[in-house]
Amino acid sequence: MPITRELDNLKKLESVGFSHEQAETLADVIEKSHVDSQKSLKEFIHNENTKLENKLSNKISSLDSKLSKEISSIHVEISSLRVEISSLHVEISKELKDLLIKIFGIIVGTVGIAVTILKLFP
Repeated sequence: MPITRELDNLKKLESVGFSHEQAETLADVIEKSHVDSQKSLKEFIHNENTKLENKLSNKISSLDSKLSKEISSIHVEISSLRVEISSLHVEISKELKDLLIKIFGIIVGTVGIAVTILKLFP
């Protein structure tokens, strides 16, 4: 409490009938109480802030750990999908070659039949 406020309190206490010593003692008690309550409030706020920071830090660490696990899982799934896509690409390529050979066989067979018909009926 500033000195001017303490002097104001002394004057007020003396004006309502307290002796100078009583007013001084009471003003001193009020000032110490005020200072103590400010210190206690500061300590309380600091302690609560520290607790909240620790909780927040723990939650962030937990979320970071979970996120890392999820990302690893996603990487594994992507790798698995790449392998599947690669094998599907090989299988589709093989099937297309088989289909091309069948189409070529049908064309050769049709041409062969057409040539035979032309030779039989000149």
